[in-house]
Formats: sequence, C-alpha cells, structure tokens
Amino acid sequence: MKKALIVILSALLIASCQVSETLNVRSSSSIESSTNIKTEDFFIEVLEDFGEFLPENDMSIMDSAMKGFSDQLDRSKNTERATLSIVGHNQYMVDFSTDNIIALIEELGGKAQSLFTSSKNSISFYVDIDNFEELTRIVPFLADPNFEVYGPLYNQGTSEEDYLDMIYYLLGEEGPDAIENGYVSIEIHTPSEITKVTGAQKKDNNTALFEFPIIDFLLLNKPLSFSISWK
Repeated sequence: MKKALIVILSALLIASCQVSETLNVRSSSSIESSTNIKTEDFFIEVLEDFGEFLPENDMSIMDSAMKGFSDQLDRSKNTERATLSIVGHNQYMVDFSTDNIIALIEELGGKAQSLFTSSKNSISFYVDIDNFEELTRIVPFLADPNFEVYGPLYNQGTSEEDYLDMIYYLLGEEGPDAIENGYVSIEIHTPSEITKVTGAQKKDNNTALFEFPIIDFLLLNKPLSFSISWK
C-alpha cells in the first residue's frame, strides 16, 4: 500500500509540473540539456499531508525526488555530467550532457526505442499510444498499475473535460487548475541553420520551440512529436 500511494502521488506531482528545457544540439547525437522544473504548491501540500511517507533524511519530498532523478542520470555511462540545483521555491534546474542521446535513452529503457531518432543533420521525437510503453521503460512508475488510472493507456478517448472532472473528484477544486497549469516547453538550438521544422515553431535561424500542456501527455489523444533538420 505504501508503494502504491507513493506511485500515485508521484504521478500527480509530475502532472502538476511546469517544465522548461533548453536543448543545445552539438551534433545529431551529442546534446547538452538544461531543464527548469517548477511544481505547483497545491500538489506539494497534497504530498506533505501524508507525513508518514516523507523521506527518512532531512530533505523535502520534492528535493529527494529531484536528487534521485539527477543521481540516476549521473550514474549513466552515457552522460558526461549531471547536476541538480535548487533555484527557487519548489523549483529546480537539472543539467546534463551526453555524446550519444540514443544510447542514453536505450540504456535507461533497457531496449531499442522509437521515441527519439537522429541522423547526420536532423533529430526527431515521437510518442503516441502505440509506443508509450517504451516511455514506461525509461520512467518505470508510468507502467505501475496504480498510475494507469491517470495515464493515457487507461484514458484513451477521454476528453479533457471528463479527465478534469475525475481529478476534481479525487483531489478537490484546486486539482483541475493545477493540472491545467502544467506544461512542457523545449527550446532546441541547432548547430547550423535550420532548414525544416515539423510539429514545432521556428523562432530564428538556429532555434525551434516545442511545447505542449501536460494534459496532452496524460491523455495522448494525439501524438506529441517534432522533427528538426539543419544544414
């Protein structure tokens, strides 16, 4: 029961995040990533209501969770470095670099994957209902039966309205607003001039922006994807 509740609360915590990432592409496989993660106070308060599940050390729930994520990256044989900085209230910066992003994803997932592809002058990302299982191997709690009620496999075909009604029933009136405030924004900088962008917005000659609300990930009623090519 303890594990099940932690999984559910962790899933909801991630669903309430605002994630802004800067991705510097040094080549098709060599990447530097800097990610700013901020979590809604409401979900932190939900977690802290379950005092028996607080970390055994002196760290807060969110501090402990983010340290575990950073440590996992730092232990990987395919990362050059990984660091975690606390930059504000419930706000964190995670930085890492890798010479082989494909190898890193496959190491974390334990198998070949189709989520991220690259060639000499392009990168692309694609996730939908059909390959969501690959993502669950990289982020294991997504595969836990206790998370499924909140995730896309369980909620195939569910409208945003019905999903938010469910969150309201489970967590009260603040829950839907906290979910709706969650988003992911990824700014991608290419090593040379961009020639083609699909599924993202071209900001300038060397920059594209891919962004979506977290609820789009929780439902996956349509694929989340982008593709960028450069000279």
